[in-house]
Amino acid sequence: MTDIAKYLVRNPKQVLTYLKMLSAERCLISAHFGIEDKDTFLTAIIDIDEKKQTITVDCGPKEYLNKKLIDSAVIKCTTKYKGIKVLFEARKVKKSGKPGQPAFSLPIPGSIYWMQKRQFYRIKSPLSKNSFCTLSFKDTETEEETSVDFKLNDLSACGISILNDSTDLSAQLSASARFDNCILVLENEEQLTIDLEIRNKMSLNPNNPGKTERIGCRIIDATPRVESTILRYMQNIEREIKQKAK
Repeated sequence: MTDIAKYLVRNPKQVLTYLKMLSAERCLISAHFGIEDKDTFLTAIIDIDEKKQTITVDCGPKEYLNKKLIDSAVIKCTTKYKGIKVLFEARKVKKSGKPGQPAFSLPIPGSIYWMQKRQFYRIKSPLSKNSFCTLSFKDTETEEETSVDFKLNDLSACGISILNDSTDLSAQLSASARFDNCILVLENEEQLTIDLEIRNKMSLNPNNPGKTERIGCRIIDATPRVESTILRYMQNIEREIKQKAK
């Protein structure tokens, strides 16, 4: 893949967040090992121990494959998460688990490839959440600044959309407009300071265009901390949705 290095994530917190997302979805992981990585079987993450900095995965279906994996210096693990191609390497694999429930334990990888399309993975932020983004507007005549809180509509690792009900502010929320030092508040998460660029604007009700607008924004130069915090918030929302569906 061209420019594969740009998808390499090294931030430990972000790597951990991604692994938790794979575990929560029980994503099937292809483990490749042996000579020229010709040996393979499907597994999944069944536990993550943050204190020990290890992850536990299922053993393979055949004992000879399990032995080969233990003896391999590097195991290449590949999977997909909602269309996102994921790759990481495992080293120093050990047998673990309980009697009758064998498993493998491996150190949390120092990096993970989270390849392309992650910007398209979005999730709705429930209106019941106390989550919002604060933007500052300057009065052209008085030079006074006013801060306005906007409810979140949806978000991704590199962008958010907000809801605007003010006709007075609509003109300033136009495509390409930039807002620096915005405050992003996600319920139960640390407050974030981000820079935003307006990318698009649309009315949620075309039959009543003067009402609520959806303002799509790109986060400019999102840091690993910003991305990992947003992804953790998204993961929590997904978990809550699944629990309600049970």
